[in-house]
Amino acid sequence: MMTRLGFGLILLLAVLATEVWTQNPPPGFVTTECLGNLMMIMLDKSFLVGKHFRIDIIDVKGTPVSISPRLATQCGYSLTIDFLGNVRFLASVLSCFIQNTNDETYRLAVLIRVSPNDDMSLASSYTQTMTCVYSQWAAREILCERNYMEVSVRRGIPLIDSKVSRDEPDWANIYPEATAADNAIWQVVFHLAQNKKKEMTVAQAMLSGYGINTTPTRIMLRAAYNATETRPQLIQTVPMAVLRSTTFYKQRWMVLMVDTAIACPTDGTSFTDEMIVWRVPRVIPPLVPTTPLTSLNVQMGIDGRKLDPTTVNNRRYVLDVGPELITIKIPVGADGGYYKSNVLNNTYAISYSIAPMLEHTWQDVDEKTKHTILHPITTPLMPRPPFVINNTVPKDRVFNVTLGIFLPDVDLVDVTFGLETLTVPEANLKGYNIQEHVFPNGSKTYTLQVPFEDPDVKKEVTPPDTRTYILPLTYLLNIVPENKPFTHHAEVQASVQDIILPTVTGYCDVAGFYVLVQYGNMGRNWIPYVGSRELGGSLLALYKYNVNSTNFWITMPYNAIDATYEVIKSSEIRSRLDLTLKDIETMLVLTSFSLSCSFPTKMIDCFSNGTMAALAVKVESVPGLLPNQLTLRDPSCRPLQSDAVRAVFYFNVNSCGTTRRFDNNLLTYENEVLSTTFGPSYRLSIVCHYVVNDTKVVQFSYQNNPALVIQPGLGDLVVVMRLALDSTYKDFYGTQDYPVVKYLRTPLYFEVELLYSRDPQAELFLENCWATYSADRDSLPKWDVVVDSCENSADTYKTVFHPVSSNARVVFPSHLKRFEVKMFSFTRDRTALKGQIYFHCGVVICDANRQSDSLCRRQCIPGKQRLGRSVEGKAEVAVKALVSSGPIRLEQYGFYPSEVKTTQAVLWSPLVATLVCAVVLFISGIVAFIHIQKHI
Repeated sequence: MMTRLGFGLILLLAVLATEVWTQNPPPGFVTTECLGNLMMIMLDKSFLVGKHFRIDIIDVKGTPVSISPRLATQCGYSLTIDFLGNVRFLASVLSCFIQNTNDETYRLAVLIRVSPNDDMSLASSYTQTMTCVYSQWAAREILCERNYMEVSVRRGIPLIDSKVSRDEPDWANIYPEATAADNAIWQVVFHLAQNKKKEMTVAQAMLSGYGINTTPTRIMLRAAYNATETRPQLIQTVPMAVLRSTTFYKQRWMVLMVDTAIACPTDGTSFTDEMIVWRVPRVIPPLVPTTPLTSLNVQMGIDGRKLDPTTVNNRRYVLDVGPELITIKIPVGADGGYYKSNVLNNTYAISYSIAPMLEHTWQDVDEKTKHTILHPITTPLMPRPPFVINNTVPKDRVFNVTLGIFLPDVDLVDVTFGLETLTVPEANLKGYNIQEHVFPNGSKTYTLQVPFEDPDVKKEVTPPDTRTYILPLTYLLNIVPENKPFTHHAEVQASVQDIILPTVTGYCDVAGFYVLVQYGNMGRNWIPYVGSRELGGSLLALYKYNVNSTNFWITMPYNAIDATYEVIKSSEIRSRLDLTLKDIETMLVLTSFSLSCSFPTKMIDCFSNGTMAALAVKVESVPGLLPNQLTLRDPSCRPLQSDAVRAVFYFNVNSCGTTRRFDNNLLTYENEVLSTTFGPSYRLSIVCHYVVNDTKVVQFSYQNNPALVIQPGLGDLVVVMRLALDSTYKDFYGTQDYPVVKYLRTPLYFEVELLYSRDPQAELFLENCWATYSADRDSLPKWDVVVDSCENSADTYKTVFHPVSSNARVVFPSHLKRFEVKMFSFTRDRTALKGQIYFHCGVVICDANRQSDSLCRRQCIPGKQRLGRSVEGKAEVAVKALVSSGPIRLEQYGFYPSEVKTTQAVLWSPLVATLVCAVVLFISGIVAFIHIQKHI
């Protein structure tokens, strides 16, 4: 009897291999146990996993005998392997090769081979013997094993009574055959249906698969459940396999006849979700006479071991002996049994198995019968589809998925992520982190972690700012040792509001709109619309448009066709620019921006020659207005010029329905621009005032054109300080990235820029730059990184200045300065301070054509000399400003004294800096206002 334990269970029936040597089994491998009329040998799974094994019987001559399934049934052997891989070999004490001493002591010897190969080569061989004592035989004992039925009857020479033939029909029927048989020959007569009989010698019966033997005190017959002479019979609703036979032996002067009938249940079980019910007839007619039966003992057990009432009660078993049926109830999942995995239509399912035993001893007439039934029970498959728990914390940006629950006999083989299939080791090497988790009861789950950024993760955008990450999974699992694979599909999702939408900012001047669009973190995944038209193609050529990898600028005049007029006054127009960004796929609006400004515009002209001119425009409150349909009070006076948004009227004060009135010395002319179409009303009043009785003296003479006078105006200069990702100065940290984390000696790339100015003559210079421990520019401690436009001579790592050249983003290189410093930490009392560092710069904006100040001449001159020269020149042309960066946090992975800035060298800085700044600001304040007007 040979089999293999591993990922699959294979029962191999092979011929006896040549044995080389044998030895005693290693400790813990083999255990034995006597179970009444059964002998049990158990092999531990830990010695058999992944190997082949074989069990042979050693006969009385010491020769190993290979056991086939037919021989196992005929001789009284059975072999089972539980789901963990433990082997249980059972032998009847009346089996073929047992050494029987007086039906009291029994010795069994087996040969166990274990090999890594299926041909049993290189096998290790072990001999195991065991001895059991069993002498308390009942007159008749019936054993119902898994694969055979066995009956043994005490044999003696009873007195022959004529009443026996009359009382026992089978004996009466067999008597003619018995008296006619040859002397000294054992024979068996099988009683078939409809009073038919079949006579066999012992040799013939054994050729037919029956096991027949005599021992010192007993006669034994063994048969398979499906033997030809066995017939099914329903007894008290329980299906039974019944073999009715009489075995006899004839001598010249006597005939010994033994009733060797057998009856064993083939079923009788029923199931609910919580309970197993097994019923066995209490009275089995083929085995008992017509006289009443007296039950002497009814006891249940598990795996051939009888249980005491306390154990039965503790395990919540029920043993109920009724007048017709003996009922055993076992809760599903109770101790003594085990669960086993299986597959049902590619769905995970489980069953519960237990091997109850029933021993019923009864008395009929004056003899006892012991009926022992070993009846393994397995429940129908119970579907247990695995559950998938999504334990993902979206902010961690890693999928955390749990799959379970499985029994210990389930292994995870591989996982398919989208179109990629990986075994568990391959997935862990890729960083997916698949782990098995085993619970105290042996059940287990599997967890899986996959980053959101993995290529196998699908992404879907849910406007306006949410991304949904989708992970499709297909798990391949396998049930061992049967090697039954099955799959389970799942899809987990996580939504994160991690989309940074594009932002729009803008401002106006006297002529138009200026709008800046920052892309956000999704790139250019949207389409810009100005008003109702897509900003592209010919529309881009119409307006000034600059673009780079992170943003674009658009400049549009206030009277562009895509602008909207909100309010009209005699000297100004309030115009609005609407900019919309729509998703490139869904066309949903991501961002809307409106910029509304008032622009000085002359709407009415009153000429001294008696004519009037008026400009009428389409306003937002009258969306359906057609400017070419506008008229004056006289409907025949139509626009001199018109387009989609405006109309120009030119007419004489004495025409087109113009009215006049006198008010003291003023003559007032009035008319209106009206809409003649249906819809919302449109009315624009036109008024001109002339002074009556006023004399003007006009003198004509030749003179040179007067010099141009620049009228003063007010505006703001905007200076920003940015931190670049690297020395290319292409990408910069955004507001959301602060505080930026850096390590000691890591380069910091700063850029200071003058924004919004279109003056090519303006030039920005760095005066002083320093770092502080707080956002307050004047706080201590501080460390100078740029002093008087030059690097700090006291610094171990000097500040590096980088040149600026023009490109798609940089239109005026003179508006920018770039420098590089190494990341450092402050120290106080020789202890490095932990926290954030802020960088600040004082900048000077100069006229590149008038470099009276030393800074504007790009020289490194001490502050006092520079101040003196400015006073001497009497013309301060520089405008000063202060700018700061966001916080930068230091991560210390070591202590480097050269990068730790002390505060002693700068303790005098606040006082001196305050005095210098006060003097400079006093002098520069005299001319600052004029200078701003010239260079804004």
